[in-house]
Amino acid sequence: MDGLDESVSTGIKYIGVGNITDPGTGANYAGTEATGGSPAYARQAVTWGAASSGAKANSGALTFDVPAGTYAFLLFFNHVSTNTNNFLGYAPINGSVKGFGTVDAAGVTADAIQSAAHGLVDNDRVQLFNVFGESLPAGLSEGTVYFVVSSTTDTFEVSATQGGASVNITGQGELYFQKVVPEVFGSQGQITVAIGALVLDATGI
Repeated sequence: MDGLDESVSTGIKYIGVGNITDPGTGANYAGTEATGGSPAYARQAVTWGAASSGAKANSGALTFDVPAGTYAFLLFFNHVSTNTNNFLGYAPINGSVKGFGTVDAAGVTADAIQSAAHGLVDNDRVQLFNVFGESLPAGLSEGTVYFVVSSTTDTFEVSATQGGASVNITGQGELYFQKVVPEVFGSQGQITVAIGALVLDATGI
């Protein structure tokens, strides 16, 4: 974990704020970062506390001035402003609900994801990821932020639009999901991250 912090030349030194677009998993950020405003938006330097039990958290609070817009992700960078080969990952703003799901033969027929007591409800926003390098069930796209529809205690479906038709799932498989709760600003505002609120967690690896 200590190899990821600001004391290492290749570590996470700055945090930014991105919109609802999938940030991607490459070395260059693929989404849209906040920009402009008055006071102007800027990435913030981050300091990390010592690793403990496979995790470490920010040791200082972060405050971002942002213009009107919808923001969904905190972005991890190695540079204060440039992006070429400096993007190191991201975390959703809010959205603590997360877990694993499966799609079996019945799920393919019903376009449903099975996940016991998943904690999601209709109209939640959720992002899906592959598991251990496997592909997502066919029909679903990694990184896309979907809307939850037709949720029950142990199953849920996803749609490209709020209250829209379920995505047609055409193959079985496993996935990991993460709830995303965007922050919406009608005018200039601030996003704050309290001490210890941003956690790098390797306990699930």
